[in-house]
Amino acid sequence: MAKKKLQKVWVYSPTATKVQKATISKQFEPIIEELKKNLQPVPEPQKYNHCIDVLSKWRGNFFYIMQKYKAGENGIKDFFEMGIARLEYYGEDRFNLSSFRHTGKWEPLFMYNDVSFETVKKAILEDSMFEVF
Repeated sequence: MAKKKLQKVWVYSPTATKVQKATISKQFEPIIEELKKNLQPVPEPQKYNHCIDVLSKWRGNFFYIMQKYKAGENGIKDFFEMGIARLEYYGEDRFNLSSFRHTGKWEPLFMYNDVSFETVKKAILEDSMFEVF
């Protein structure tokens, strides 16, 4: 059986500039501060992993909201990070939202494809998928 030759097509792929990235980061600062309000103090003695901070960072065209954990007594490293939400910049004030699954992979949420900043803000603050614990 002969293999099909793949067709090459052009696809629109917007990228965020440094100015846009700085603006988007500044827009998400209040959301991150709101998520930090849910953090509990580290218990003493600490046996299990405990979330100590919520932070954001850019990697390519993706904006990540992450949790920083302090490892428990049997941890290999002292600290590690896990994802809460990943936003793909899709154009002027438009995003695709993904959640971090227990499998260690990002799951795109089709109900949050090509949505505005206000929709993303509401989803992160109110949807239990993005809960900080």
